[in-house]
Amino acid sequence: MHRITLSNTIAPVPIAIGAVLLLLISSGVITIWHNPLSFPSLYPYATLMAYNTAASFLLCGMALIALLNQLRRTGVVLSLGLLILSGIRISEMLLDLPIDADYWYKTLLPSPITVAIPTSSITSITFVFTAVSLLLLFSQLLTPTKILVTAFIALLIATIASAIMIGHSLHLFPSSVWAGRKMSPHTALCFFAYAAAIIASLYPHILTAFTRLKFFNRLTIGFMFMSILFIGIGSIGILQIQSVADISQKLYQEPFQTNNAALRIKNHIGLLNRTIKDIAVNPALAKSNQYRLILEQTIDNTEQEIEQFTHTQEHEPNLHALRNQFTHWTTIIDNLFQQLERGDITGYQQNALNENQRNIVILETICDAIINGAQKEMEQLNNEAIQTKHHAENLMFIVIFGFLIVGFFVSALLTRTLNQQLSKVRSTMLDIAQGNSEAHIPFLDYPHEIGDMARTLEVFAHNVCERKKDAELLIKHQRELEQTNQQLALTNKELEAFAYVASHDLKSPLRGIAQLSTWIEEDLESKEFSEVNKHTSMLRNRILRMERLLDDMLVFYRAGKTDGAISRIDVAHMARELFDIQNTKPGLQLILGENLPSIETLKTPFEQTLRNLFSNAIKHHDKDEGVIRVNARIINQDFYEFSVSDDGPGIPLKFQERVFGMFQTLKSRDELEGSGMGLALIKKIVETYGGNISVFSEGRGCCFTFTWPIHISRTLHHD
Repeated sequence: MHRITLSNTIAPVPIAIGAVLLLLISSGVITIWHNPLSFPSLYPYATLMAYNTAASFLLCGMALIALLNQLRRTGVVLSLGLLILSGIRISEMLLDLPIDADYWYKTLLPSPITVAIPTSSITSITFVFTAVSLLLLFSQLLTPTKILVTAFIALLIATIASAIMIGHSLHLFPSSVWAGRKMSPHTALCFFAYAAAIIASLYPHILTAFTRLKFFNRLTIGFMFMSILFIGIGSIGILQIQSVADISQKLYQEPFQTNNAALRIKNHIGLLNRTIKDIAVNPALAKSNQYRLILEQTIDNTEQEIEQFTHTQEHEPNLHALRNQFTHWTTIIDNLFQQLERGDITGYQQNALNENQRNIVILETICDAIINGAQKEMEQLNNEAIQTKHHAENLMFIVIFGFLIVGFFVSALLTRTLNQQLSKVRSTMLDIAQGNSEAHIPFLDYPHEIGDMARTLEVFAHNVCERKKDAELLIKHQRELEQTNQQLALTNKELEAFAYVASHDLKSPLRGIAQLSTWIEEDLESKEFSEVNKHTSMLRNRILRMERLLDDMLVFYRAGKTDGAISRIDVAHMARELFDIQNTKPGLQLILGENLPSIETLKTPFEQTLRNLFSNAIKHHDKDEGVIRVNARIINQDFYEFSVSDDGPGIPLKFQERVFGMFQTLKSRDELEGSGMGLALIKKIVETYGGNISVFSEGRGCCFTFTWPIHISRTLHHD
């Protein structure tokens, strides 16, 4: 399995930035907790982060420093401390244990706590995620699975922190612990900084580990993250619905019921007051028992309504006043009916119209105050419901927008990794298909589908390479065969020439020798000794001609095979020496060009070429005085061009193509001694080394031009 060590995994800059930010915020908050009077303006804001939360972030920042310095054991201890601290808080919440983990720090503070800030549940859970991710990072070897789990946890922490920061800034979340309202903004900022540092430092390895997964596993991871995000968003939506339901229930149970009860009390009081007034106007009605029934029902109903009031701090003074005033009013009513029973009609009428009416006004005023308070509370709850509805709409907009962004990011990550891998494989396939068998094949060490494709491509490239080698070998053999055929053709041509020599040029001296021997016999028989000496001299000349012909043929056939070593040659110096040795006519002079080079080449073939051209020019010159010129120039990056010209009789145009043939002479051998092999030898030498030779002559004078390689190697002419 592909493994990554800690030393070559963590990018230092993001970790350093995250660690510094966590240490600054946590140490600052702890300092303000311990010195509230020194930072009075910052104390209310800094202490929004619980003391335990600041201590946990201090551990987290120190763990990042340990990670940066590769202190694995120290980092593991700090991570375990963070895990234990957050685990105790969660256990206390879930099991309702009397640990008092939120306030263990009270003994450390110089003064009593003025504001009790507990660590929120979502904060403790996020710290558990943080501790687990740190423990994974401090593993000796990080496998791709561990890296992906760490990245997934970091993304989850970043998502929680982002949601809480958005909720605080836009006031979107209800007052719920699990929704994160109790997590302070700077707590969320610290969590986001930690997650961003981890993701930024591991990003190349995260991408590599992700691309090494199966295609299906990549889709599964994307689906899991989207599912968690969807569940979180759904939970927030449910909390919003619950918040609206709580407001509606509170609206119905408290202000609405209080308002209706106060209205019913006013109705009961008004009904009894009208009865009392009616009796004051017509005392005869007092004889009926109906008024007593109305009195009892009004008192009972009013007392029941008062008992049903919700006892809130806001309505408590009015309820107390209403209860006292109603008790006082019932006493007045009892006195009124006692006056009726005594027959004191005048006293009844005065008290009913004066004292009774004052109490009625007071009772109605108190009921109106309760009604007004209830209506204000209903209006406030109604506004809160409208505001919650508005927040819910904003929340849904942000949720949908955020979901689309995250979904786009996840889908882009999936498609980007797949497209990049497939694009690289496709590009490599095209390179190999075009014959580049040495193309780099990516993903050979990857498992699963992409690795299988790469290894299959490697086999394909190997086959292409083998076929390419076979094709190159076939082309090489074909070229060698063509060269062999050319050499065979040249050899056949030379053999034909040799056959011609054997049948003509070699026979001619032999026939002359045979004829001369016959003449010598005849001269001896006739004792003509003077003729014997003449014929003997001619016999020796024929033998020498035949020997010279054989030597020239040997030189011709060995040309390009035993050429000596490569050495530096001063062409001007060589030309001067060769001319001085060969020149037999004192009137001839040599003129050398200014551009004659000093070259590194095979000395023997170049010297043979130059010597034969001088020999040809000197031997065929028809005057005792004349000029032979030697010049040179560079015609391209591969060849020099040399020329040897004279002012002799020249070569007729019809003979210019024949002069380079074997045994070709313009004059008879008796007139001008020669084998006719010199120019043929020059042509063979020059062409052996890739050059060419030509002749130009119009009227008098003749110029032989040949090319010679600038860089020569013996490998050019191995036989």
